[in-house]
Amino acid sequence: MKPAPGLFHRCLLLLLFLAVGISFSFVPSSQVGKADDPLIINLSLLPIKNINIVDPEALGDFNSLTIPLKRAGRLLLIEAVIDGETGNLVFDTGATGLVLNKTYFRSHATFDNGSSNGITGSTGNIGCTFAKEIRISDLYYRNIKADMVDLSHIENRRGFKVIGLLGFNMIKSFEIVIDATHNELQLHRIDRKGNRVQPEEVETVQDYTQKINPWRPVLIIKGMVGGKSLNFCLDTGAETNVISSRSPKTVLSTISITRRAGLGGAGQATNEVLFGTMNDFMLDKTPIRDMETIVTNPDALSEVYGVIIDGMLGYNFLVKGIITINLTKKQFGIRYLNQPAS
Repeated sequence: MKPAPGLFHRCLLLLLFLAVGISFSFVPSSQVGKADDPLIINLSLLPIKNINIVDPEALGDFNSLTIPLKRAGRLLLIEAVIDGETGNLVFDTGATGLVLNKTYFRSHATFDNGSSNGITGSTGNIGCTFAKEIRISDLYYRNIKADMVDLSHIENRRGFKVIGLLGFNMIKSFEIVIDATHNELQLHRIDRKGNRVQPEEVETVQDYTQKINPWRPVLIIKGMVGGKSLNFCLDTGAETNVISSRSPKTVLSTISITRRAGLGGAGQATNEVLFGTMNDFMLDKTPIRDMETIVTNPDALSEVYGVIIDGMLGYNFLVKGIITINLTKKQFGIRYLNQPAS
């Protein structure tokens, strides 16, 4: 008699993690969480390299703007009005542009825009439409191309109205400051050299800065785990961090696994993953400890973005400090809220 597919899958996982030396404890399937399972809400067309991405023009009479962030679980939300519909956008730097929830925009004309991928694999074919006006506080856009998908499963999982996703391209012309702990997103207009049009009265000193590649549709941060340099996608739409199951043994052996979880994404599919703690993540020489993580295969995202992704940095990383992103200066910076001990 052949073993059940679920049992066979768990046996393979058990053999893999015994081989690499991960600390873990399997729990029965009945104890795998549902409402508390993590969401990673990224969505991009496949493949991204074949898409002509045009950054939308950000309008508004301001030089610096502070936008309040709300939370649902560990998702960061921004209140917006799109073509008269008021609701929440998930702030999602893992998405490339504007994504609308078709539940609220069924009257908009759509056309097929091909297939898409997320962390849980294919999200199927998605539609494309145009939003006449998007307003977020004093920031607004007009006649913006948007992807159209069904996001009702996210609403059901987290119990809030979500009219779409606000992706990275919508704000990357600004210097971006993400203060997840104090629930703020700051946008600062910059000149051609990347300097703020309205300088700070007292300049903020970063604890750590890193050069980044501005051409990529997502932000890739270099981090160290187990002595290995890895590519991490900074994803504000991720409720937890991610480490690739294809990572070297020296990386996987630093992860303490506590349970299995069902990982949800922009599509309806849910993948079973291992959930635990990242014990050895470092930026430069600074350890950032006690961050929750899942272990899964991000190859679908690597194919989408055209760069090898070894992991993702989500909410657990965002609350460790105040993050600044300036693509014109090709710079990522962080000021730790509680400086980690060396």
